[in-house]
Amino acid sequence: MSAEYSNYPSTSRLSPNPNPRRLPAPPTITSKDAKRTSRPLPKIPRALVCKQCGTCITSHNVLLPSSSIPPNSRAFRGFIGKASLFTEIYNVNLAKPGVQLMATGAHTMQEITCATCSTYVGWKIVRAHESSETWKEGYFLLELENLHLQTDLVDSANMSPNPRRTSSSGSDSDGL
Repeated sequence: MSAEYSNYPSTSRLSPNPNPRRLPAPPTITSKDAKRTSRPLPKIPRALVCKQCGTCITSHNVLLPSSSIPPNSRAFRGFIGKASLFTEIYNVNLAKPGVQLMATGAHTMQEITCATCSTYVGWKIVRAHESSETWKEGYFLLELENLHLQTDLVDSANMSPNPRRTSSSGSDSDGL
């Protein structure tokens, strides 16, 4: 051995560890345990995007379930056509609240516009003045005419909420 390596211990002089840790033996797997259980995959969110610019506004996963809607209030109409109630929306701007007289009574609402292109997409129901309509408060009534269903799974997977996310529980009236 050369002199420059004389300060390093030789591997032959190393003693074994007097207290080696013993790892537990791996569990034995029987054929009963080896059977894999399958779990259903979560639904892939399909984005609803602004028809004008393609900005993600919401997802079909946050559509208000029909079990939450009274049976006599299922056909929602906006100012320009069919509409649906949603529990969450993204990438939008909300206008100041104002009172609108709808077919189902007076409602205090905020207009919803796309944050990217300022296209009108719907209303947020702040308050329903009729006691029979208060179940809508806090939900978002989006005009389906101004939204487009995104079919590209790569784009819909990028629906991460940004700071402009808005979430609530309640929506606009049937008679919009």
